[in-house]
Amino acid sequence: MEQKTILLVDDDPVINFIHRTIISSVFSHNKIIAVENGELAIEHIRNNPNSSYLIFLDINMPVMNGWDFLDAIRPQKEKFDLSIHILTSSIDSRDIEKSSKDELVKSYLTKPLNRDTILNLRSSM
Repeated sequence: MEQKTILLVDDDPVINFIHRTIISSVFSHNKIIAVENGELAIEHIRNNPNSSYLIFLDINMPVMNGWDFLDAIRPQKEKFDLSIHILTSSIDSRDIEKSSKDELVKSYLTKPLNRDTILNLRSSM
């Protein structure tokens, strides 16, 4: 499998710590970076355009939420290697439906991540 930079985009430091721990148990050789909002995620991606990214994107964040991140990165999607997975506590059917219609979103996952979810994701890559 290709080496990917794993980008956690979530404003909750506790959740980022938990997810980093779980993800690193499966993707032990991958770099894991956590940022607090979509704006910081875009900045990181633009500053590191040659990386291949596995992105876990929260929806509800300050500064730039997950939907705004997707809208901002969409015009440049061809420039980057992005595999984006919504990772949220939202069980709102409108969010689920919206993500299913977005060509940038690979899956809709609910928090918290668990090892089985990460193993299944890795096997599908």
